[in-house]
Amino acid sequence: MSPADILQILQRLEVLAIIAACIAAAFILALRKREKRRKAGNISKEELDSIRVISELEEATEEGRLAPPEKGVGELSDEELAKLEARVIESLMIKGALRPLMMPGSKEGGYYPEFAGVSEKDAQRVLRRLIDKRLILETEREFSAVACPICGSCIQVALTSCRNCGSFRVKETRYYRHTCGYIGAESSFRTALGLACPRCGGSENIEVYHRRYRCPDCGTEFEEPNIAFKCGSCGSLYDEQTMEIKPFKRIESSKEMLAEYEKVISAVNREIEILRQRGYEVERPASLVGESGVIHRFDAAAKKGDEIIAITSSFGEPLTQVLVRLGVARSDLKLSRVMLVTSDKPTATEMEFARSLGIEIIEAAEASGSPPSRRL
Repeated sequence: MSPADILQILQRLEVLAIIAACIAAAFILALRKREKRRKAGNISKEELDSIRVISELEEATEEGRLAPPEKGVGELSDEELAKLEARVIESLMIKGALRPLMMPGSKEGGYYPEFAGVSEKDAQRVLRRLIDKRLILETEREFSAVACPICGSCIQVALTSCRNCGSFRVKETRYYRHTCGYIGAESSFRTALGLACPRCGGSENIEVYHRRYRCPDCGTEFEEPNIAFKCGSCGSLYDEQTMEIKPFKRIESSKEMLAEYEKVISAVNREIEILRQRGYEVERPASLVGESGVIHRFDAAAKKGDEIIAITSSFGEPLTQVLVRLGVARSDLKLSRVMLVTSDKPTATEMEFARSLGIEIIEAAEASGSPPSRRL
């Protein structure tokens, strides 16, 4: 074989090696893309929700617009929560109290009729908001439900178990008593026509006298078996020692507190109406994203051009604490104005503190229908 032939063979081998390398590279890239798609398909809905929320916040910060509040899966928005809160307060004004009802066969175990169609989580969010505002308080316990210590579900099956070995194959023996005085096992009373006293033959006034239990696995006899529960939601087993007790309490509020709250809300409504008449676009409730990325929530936000005015109310919370929070929000959001409506009469120190923060305090009207008094 001549040197020219050898050179030609080597050139062909070099070309084949390049082709093989390209094929291998393409195959590796295809595998990587497939792996990325597989991992993307495994992203949980919660992770996707988090990604969406972060994207929305970034867009809101860039555009300087009102941002949508964070919203979890199945949760009500701030606006929906505000409407639900108003509905609950209206019901309290009429009834004076919220009373829970039992709901057998449900995960919740019970519910308040005022929250019909609302998830337990959202109902608790509204109640917590009203408690924080000191508008309501939990009073007497109406009833309690047994709940799973693992998942909190109130769906369960009660099981009898042996006190000695824990077996679920416990057998019950009933003893009956007749008015003639005879006492015996159920088998001695059982006839083809039903229960009858083996002594006198009477079939009236036969009652259970007592029960005894026997475990066929270990032979132990006892008066009372252990009671165990199997959760219908997560399948966990638990007993009377480990079960959770879920209380349902009556919710009450005083007419005086509700009347004060109504004054505050009326004052907020009046301020919003004034701003609308002046050409502001009002969003209620509103969530705004600051330069720090923190979401600040208000009763309402009025916007006209580059000017944004935040309106919020204070009820039951220390006024100084509210002012500190609003001062931080005003600085973070670069707000034109912040209006705070309160039923509390501010002290001279609080007025001076509000003035230093650029916050306008508006006292709710003392009498219904009268205009609110301004303190800044």
